Order: sequence, then structure tokens, then C-alpha cells
Amino acid sequence: MTDRRVDPGQTPALGSLDQLDLGGPARREPPVSPTARAARRPRRWPWVLLALVVVGGALAVALGQWREQIGRQLVPESAINREIEAAQQALARGDLTRPDGRGAREQFQAVLARDPDHPAARAGMNAVRDAAVAQARAALAAGDIETAAQRLSLARTLAAPAADLSLLELELQRLQSAGADIADLLGRAREAQAAGQIEQVPNGALALYSDVLRRQPDNALALDGRREILAGLLRDAETALARGDHDVALALVARVVEADPSHLGLPALQARLGEVQQQRQRQREAILAAATADLRAGRLDAAAAGYRQLQASEPDAVEARQGLQDAAAALAARARREAADFDFEAAEASLARARTWAPESPEVEAAAVRIAEARAAREALPPPSEADPDRLRALLERARAAMRRGDLIDPPGEAAWDFLRQAAAIEPASADLRDAQAEYDRRARACFEDELAGNRLSAAQACLDARAARERGGDALAADRRRLADRWLAFADERLGANELALARRALQSAQAVDPSHPGLGAMSERLARAGG
Repeated sequence: MTDRRVDPGQTPALGSLDQLDLGGPARREPPVSPTARAARRPRRWPWVLLALVVVGGALAVALGQWREQIGRQLVPESAINREIEAAQQALARGDLTRPDGRGAREQFQAVLARDPDHPAARAGMNAVRDAAVAQARAALAAGDIETAAQRLSLARTLAAPAADLSLLELELQRLQSAGADIADLLGRAREAQAAGQIEQVPNGALALYSDVLRRQPDNALALDGRREILAGLLRDAETALARGDHDVALALVARVVEADPSHLGLPALQARLGEVQQQRQRQREAILAAATADLRAGRLDAAAAGYRQLQASEPDAVEARQGLQDAAAALAARARREAADFDFEAAEASLARARTWAPESPEVEAAAVRIAEARAAREALPPPSEADPDRLRALLERARAAMRRGDLIDPPGEAAWDFLRQAAAIEPASADLRDAQAEYDRRARACFEDELAGNRLSAAQACLDARAARERGGDALAADRRRLADRWLAFADERLGANELALARRALQSAQAVDPSHPGLGAMSERLARAGG
């Protein structure tokens, strides 16, 4: 290798500094390309960009502060607050928009015109929008079509969500289409009211007003028209009540209650009707008690008169109908006894009265059959001039044979009682007849005791009827009637406990026929009535 030395007196070139020999062997660096040199050069552009951002932010803050300062100089903060407060008060009152600019929307907009980013004003505009939707909904519910349309228009102007508006707009369209029908109904109602057609259905004034109110419950015209009509009905009710026509007054008041239960004129008139109703109830109870007492005492005509009086005021009164049936049954039993004595005139009279009280009573029909049988038996008797001792003996023998069979009073024409009556018609003073009659009385009493002991109440009653045909009253007969009535009432109580109401009612009727004055009849009748019997 050739040494390259530098002359001490010679100055090296600047581009050859890397070739200076500093006491060591000379080193040669490889040549560097321009691209590598650019890569080794430091990158300054991110710092420049950051500096620009910082400067821009500082300028924006400065501009904002400048604008705020200018705004405060032009419109003081206290004035904006006053406008916000006034707008919020208008919103609270429901004054969403007003032509004079004092509505909530206009005042919030005035604030936003000065400060587009004012948070309270923007929130206020949203509140106005929501309030417009709420007021539109309320107006639709009240049938106020004009207000609903105005509030929906305001809500659309404030960009209310379509989901909130679509159903309300459909309801508005429905009400607008029904508005013509409402106007027609109101016109027809006013015409009917002027013509005095008040309660006709469906074209009477009251029906037409009610039709309007079913569609629009707050329609002022319909409310006023109906109120006037109902006031007239209440005046008619007062007039009817004054003349004593309680039922008409009650019907008129019921009509008013049906149309408008909260009518102001109702309470006073209802109170008066209640007093009259209580008085009528007391009168009803007094009439019913008197009729029942007459029935128990055997005063059948008086009892029937009381029941018919009650029926005249209450055609559907169950007590009146049942009382007449009981009185008719007792009178039919009397007619049967009168027919057994061949007193056909009295029997027919009793039967006729019983039919007027209870035309369909089975007891009345049975009495009619018994009277016909007794009349046929009477016609079969020979005239007194044709009587002879042989026929008397034959009749007494047939009477004793019937007694041995137990046919004391039934069947008509073949009973012992019939043969004894025929014998008495031939020779009333016959000793043999008296003996046969005494035997009849003994057998009738024994029959009653035996049947009563066996609790065969219908048979015991037949035996008692046989005794009544001969004894014609007396303490002994009355005592036995009370005993039999006791058994019938006990049977009625037993059947009532088993919920066999029909049997209980028939047992009660039998007790009433046997002993109309029995003190237990009223209690059993009330129990049956409560049970639905």
C-alpha cells in the first residue's frame, strides 16, 4: 500500500476532511446514496401540523369569547333569562303559540335567533313540540276538532316524530268525517224538541241527543238539550206525584236516571219518592197482615177482599195471588160440605165465589165435581111418599156395610153418610137410624185417631170431614182440627228442610183448610216465601 502523506504546509480541502490521517490508518467510508441521506434527515411536518392545530384552537376560543363578549354587550344575559322565563310560563299555561308573539314557541324562537345554541331555548322548543302532541290528543278525546287540527299542525311544524302523529291524524280524519253526522243529529234533535217529540225512539229529541253524546260525550249543545228535556221530565214527575200517581212519577224518574244519573234535579225528587214508597210499603204490609188474619179466622170474603186490594196495586204480588188461592181452597171445602148436606144453593154460591178468586184452582174443580156427584145422589132418592120400612132397613144396612168398608164420606153416592141421609129423609125419628148415626160417629172418631196415629194425614182429614158432616162444630171438633193442622205444618217443615217446596206448599194449604186460625200458618208461609215456594 502506498502511504499518502500530507504536506504540513498544505491545507486539505473541506470535502476531504474525512480523509485526514489522525495518526491511525486511514478509513474510507462507503459512498451514501441520496435516498439514504433523505431517510436520515429528521421529519419536521408532524410538529408543524400540531402547531397549526394548537394555533387554530386558540383562535376558535378567542373568537368564541369575542362573540360572547359582543353578545353580552348587545343583549345582556338578564334579558335572555327573562325571555326564557316568560316562554316557560307560557308553556306552563298551555299558550304554545300566539299571533301576538307571546306564545311559548315564539319566545323560545326569539332567544334562538340571538343565540342559536342556547340550551334552555332548544329544550323549550322540544317541550313545545311535546305539549302540542299532548294537547292534540286531549282535543281529539274531547271531540274538539278545530283545536286538534291546530295542535297537530304545530307539532308537524316542530318536526314531531311521525309515529306520534300518524294515529292522531287518522283519528282527526275520522272525527272530521263524523262532524257532518253530528251536525245533522243535532239539527234533527232540535226540530224534534220543538215539535214536542221528546221520548220517541229512535227519532225523539232525547234519543237523538243521547246518540250525539255517545259519539261526543262533551258536546255542549247536546248536553244543554238533554238537560232541558230531563228537567221537563222531572217536572212531569213532580206533577204526577202531587196527584198521587206514584207509578208514573217513578217511571219518569227512572227515565231520567237512565239518561243522566248525575242530573242535579234527581236527589230531591228521589227523596220524596222514597218517602212515598215507604208509606206505600207500610200500607201494603198492613193490608197483607189484615187479609192473612181474616183467612186464619175463616173470614174468607174479607180475606179475599184484602188480597184483591193488594193485587190491584201490585198485579204481580205473589202474596196476593197465593192468598186468593188459599181462600178459594177453603171456600171450596165449605162448598163440598154444603153439597154433602144437599144445600146445593149455598154450595153453588160458595163455588162461584171461589172461582172468581182462583179460577184455575184444583181444589175449586174438585169441589165442582163433588157438588155434581151429591146432586146426582140426591136425585136418586125416592120421594117421601114412596118410602117404606123395608127401604129404610135396606138403606141402614147399606150404611153399616159402607162403614165396615171405611167408606164414611167417600165415594159420593156409595158412602155411609149418603145412605144415612137417605134414611133420615124417609123416617128422621127412627131408633134404628139413631143407632146407625151413633155408630157412624164412633167410627169417624176412631178413623181419625187411627189415621192420625199412622201419620196418614190425607186419610185423617177425610175422617175429620166425615165427623164435620155430623157434628157441625163444637170444641172437640175444633181441637181435632188444631191437632191435624199441627201435623200438616210439621210435614211442611220437614219437606221444606228437604227443599221439596211444592209438597211443603200443599201441606201448608191443607193446614190452612183444616184450621184457618192456626197461629203457625204465618211463620210457615213466610219461610216458604223466603225459600221461593
